[in-house]
Amino acid sequence: MILKLLKILSQVIYYVFSNPKMVIFILQNYRSSIDKKSIIRYNNRKAIVLGEYVTVGAFTVLIVANDTSKEAYQESLLEIGTRTYIGEGNNIRAAGGKISIGKDCLISQHVSIVASNHNVQKDHLIKDQGWTKHNNFIIIGDDVWIGAGSIILPGITIGNGSVIGAGSVVTKNIPEYAIAVGNPAKVLKYRQ
Repeated sequence: MILKLLKILSQVIYYVFSNPKMVIFILQNYRSSIDKKSIIRYNNRKAIVLGEYVTVGAFTVLIVANDTSKEAYQESLLEIGTRTYIGEGNNIRAAGGKISIGKDCLISQHVSIVASNHNVQKDHLIKDQGWTKHNNFIIIGDDVWIGAGSIILPGITIGNGSVIGAGSVVTKNIPEYAIAVGNPAKVLKYRQ
């Protein structure tokens, strides 16, 4: 108990000087373990919802921000369920959409989960068009394992109990308890 309190206190002191906005986030999620080398950016504190005992590894980026263009999606949200582990060096961006990660999930290292794409009309610069409102979500069920180096594209649902093999690119929905691998990811078999 004393070690946990010391760890929280050291994180608070670190963030007071480097990113004061994170102090409130750390204190509100004191039962979770958020590495001080992770990057968490949000415009609205209520846009990130963590369950208890979530682990966020070093160099992982969590970003939840609404697009500033007037026609853009304005309700970006990231939800991470209880006891979910997010390893090191991940890129999870709910900017312009919603990402829901269930409870008891394992997200390995260097995984990219991005909820939206830029619009691509030819008469405007892409950087000025904002994010599309089409398929701007990702839903990951409970007890899902996503292997290292995988990419989950916008508009995808991964069912409860599924396994995504390392280096996979998920372009289509994955059913419950499926084991999927490859680029694009294909279901090989189901958990028994």
